[in-house]
Amino acid sequence: MLFSLCFSIGHAQENKTIKEETTVKRVVKKEGSTVVVQEVEATTSEKGAVIVADNEEENQVFSEKSAVEDKEKVVVDETALDEKNEAMIAARKKAQEEELKRSIEEAKAKAAAQRKKLEEQEAARLKAVEENKKQLEKRGKGVGKLTKKKKGN
Repeated sequence: MLFSLCFSIGHAQENKTIKEETTVKRVVKKEGSTVVVQEVEATTSEKGAVIVADNEEENQVFSEKSAVEDKEKVVVDETALDEKNEAMIAARKKAQEEELKRSIEEAKAKAAAQRKKLEEQEAARLKAVEENKKQLEKRGKGVGKLTKKKKGN
């Protein structure tokens, strides 16, 4: 009997508590046309016990023991190629190349037109010079022709 009395005095009531919080974080990174998807599951769990003496008293002093545990687990880790983005990049590059070719052709045509115009202007200038020379060399009636003098006379 004494043994059972000691056992009941030393025995305490224990209530266990478990608190678990899970957070899933999804990260999507786009680097050019490469898409990296990561899902990380972070779990914070707090396990504890509230210990109270088992003696029917009210407003007892209690003690609380708890342990906090953090876990991180990578659920998804994928790397994929964004084909739609890749196609858009290829189309844009092709359009830029075509624009560049068209621009080069326009520049060549403009240069050829300008060169032709300059050649026509040069020909017109030379013709005008020749006409002016003929006009200046033309002498009136009765005037003798111009002769070059020899040096030494």
